[in-house]
Amino acid sequence: MVYGFILHTVGSAPEGPRILYHRVFSCRLVDEQRRTEEAYLEQETVSRKAQVEAVARQVDSLCLLRRQVSARPLADTEEAITLHEEDVGVLGLPVGEPFPQEMTVVWLGVHHLGFSLICDLQDNLSLAEMTLRMLVKYLLDTLRLLSLGSSAVLRPDKMEMIMDAFMPQGALLFLSHQAIQTVEKELSGSMTL
Repeated sequence: MVYGFILHTVGSAPEGPRILYHRVFSCRLVDEQRRTEEAYLEQETVSRKAQVEAVARQVDSLCLLRRQVSARPLADTEEAITLHEEDVGVLGLPVGEPFPQEMTVVWLGVHHLGFSLICDLQDNLSLAEMTLRMLVKYLLDTLRLLSLGSSAVLRPDKMEMIMDAFMPQGALLFLSHQAIQTVEKELSGSMTL
């Protein structure tokens, strides 16, 4: 099961990437008494935000490094979307950096955007990469994220619908081409309502 998804900027500012959207799918089990404590919930929110920011910084660094090594600059213009092999990577996160358990991050960089799936160790990384590529292609086509005036921050409801369709509750799904087309058709119908 995927722990979370992050959409952030790549190479946009010296202070680091800006988180445009993130979603945590699985939460640690917390007893009901602690769940109602406001201080605990606030601490948990701050902890998750720090974890997401740490992953985004690492992915940002790796994506920029890959582009420098391959001599491909960070493109600012909207051009044909090609998801190069150099723009995809896997990052292992040891225990405590930033999660209490070991995790794996599958990431993909497209122009000025970075997309990351935070996975458990037992997740199928090939399936995670295929899901991420499919998700990124759909997000770019549907929400026009590469347009100058576009921002996922302004469309959280649509982002949630897309995430629920392609990764319900963080589950990686084996989808055939026909199943993907069906999901896309259902999504396009519900997004226009």
